[in-house]
This record gives sequence, C-alpha cells and structure tokens, in this order.
Amino acid sequence: MRWAAAMAMVAMVAMGSSWALPMAARAETLRIEGVFPAQAREASFLPTLAVGAFAGPEGDALADAIERRLATLGRDGLPHATVIAESLRPGGVLSGRTGVDVSHSDYSETRERCTEKKDGKCVARQRYRVACVRRSIAFRAELRLVRRRDGALPYTVVKTRDDQDDWCEDGGVATPVFSAVQGMIESVAAEVRLDLAPHAEHFTIRVQERRDGLPPDAAARFKQAVRLTKSDGAAACAAFAEVDRMVPDTGSTTFNLALCAEAAGRYAEAADRYTRARLFAPKAAGEITKGLARVGALAAGAQDVAAMRRIPALNGAAL
Repeated sequence: MRWAAAMAMVAMVAMGSSWALPMAARAETLRIEGVFPAQAREASFLPTLAVGAFAGPEGDALADAIERRLATLGRDGLPHATVIAESLRPGGVLSGRTGVDVSHSDYSETRERCTEKKDGKCVARQRYRVACVRRSIAFRAELRLVRRRDGALPYTVVKTRDDQDDWCEDGGVATPVFSAVQGMIESVAAEVRLDLAPHAEHFTIRVQERRDGLPPDAAARFKQAVRLTKSDGAAACAAFAEVDRMVPDTGSTTFNLALCAEAAGRYAEAADRYTRARLFAPKAAGEITKGLARVGALAAGAQDVAAMRRIPALNGAAL
C-alpha cells in the first residue's frame, strides 16, 4: 500500500511565524533564513494531489519513494498540498514512466610487477595487462502532473541519473545494481519534493571586509561591525548602517547592508542594495549576482507562502 493511501490525508499547515533578523552569527557571516518556492510554482498551489501509477522498471519503487517524501510536507511549518489517495479525486495526479539501462564494456589496464630484486630493491620490472569491466547504469524518469479540473500539465519533467563502476580481474568489487538504482530513485524523489512544494532553508553568507575608501574613524567602526557578526548580527547591521551614514555608498558597506536586509526578510530593499553594490563593489560581483538571485527566490517563496495561507483549509466534506 502506498504511503498516501495509508495516511489518507496530510493536513494543510500554515507557517505561523515571520522571519526576523537572527541575533547571532558565526565567524564573519550573517545567518539567512527564508523560504524558497517550489520549482513548479503553479503545481504547488494545487490543494490536493495524489501519486498515481508509474510504468516501467522500478516504477512502483519511484512512486513509493515520492510518496514518502511528500508525506513529510508540513514538518517545516510551511503550507503545502494535501496528499490523498487517487480514489478521492485530488486536484492533481502525478504519474510517470521509468527506464533503467545497464550496460557493460570490456577494457584492460596495465600493471607492473617486480621480476628481479637486488639488495632488497627492485632492479627489473615487467609490465602486463589485466582484463577489466566497466558497468554503466542509466536511470530515466518521465513525470507529469495532470490537473484534474482542466487536464492541464502544470508539471512535466524528465530526470536522469547515471552511475559507473569499474573492476578488474585482480581486484575490485562491483556494487549491486539494485543498490545503485535505489540511490538514484531516492535522489529523484528528493528533487520532486522540492519541485512541488516550498521549503525553508538557513545558511550563512560571509560579509565583505574591505575598508577601501573609508576614513580612519569610519574604518574603525566598520572593523568593529565585522567583529560583531561573530556574536550579534543585529548589532553588526546597526554598526554597518552607522558607517553608511558616516560615508555613504562605499562598496563593502553597501553589500553588507544588502545582506542585512536579506537576513531581515526585507527582500525589495536587499535587491536594491545589491544592485547599488554593483557600482561600488566590483570585486564582489560574483557574490552580488548570487545575492540578487537568492533574494529574488526568497521573495517569491514568501509570496507563495502568503498566498497559500489564504487558501481555505480542507476538510473531509471539501473532498
């Protein structure tokens, strides 16, 4: 029996807390907490979904793995689709097809052995060849989510995984094909979970420490702000803001204030500051690009969660 059938229904859960600026950080970093949207944003708004039939070898195994992952929705406090049995007429049904290809190819490797020793040292060597086998495993999963009310496909994707293993007649042991394929199945299932529902993450981003262009008093305050990131992120951000008032629009300060806004969940402000940092901190271009992409995704995640909270909770009668 599938997990969804066994559970019957997982309740819709709304996240009750808002994101605030963390008070502590490690090293010269600020901690970021936020919600990233589902990769298939349209599909994530379905109120109910079910995992249907998956054809092909390992189809049932993939369906079970996906259901196990979807059964964990809500543990992070975020709203999500309710997973129900297909017989209960869900808003969408996820199905698909799998394929597994296992191939072997022969090849040889060169070895070397000592044929003569003198005074404990090898003085003559002989080369020889050994027969070897290379095994390749290719896993392919075609997935499609059909919206029941209109037959639309808000989610269609092909996911592939590959594995290669080598062994020779004088050593090496092949891992079982089943184990390799099972790992691929679990990897695909974990990815499908991220495709179909928003998820929370927390991580740290390093602040910029260059003090170029700052006079001594502002540079000293900036250095103190960097030190504060190790113990008090909020105080560090207040200090960076003070430096910006003393000397506006310097590269590292602008970048760090963008990071502060991101950590506080002020994504529009963060995007504006990252954009301004492009002008004043060209050496941080790579981190600025990452920051802009990140706050765009975090803003979308926050919007999606807010919209999902406005969807009326389901009950038995609604099904």
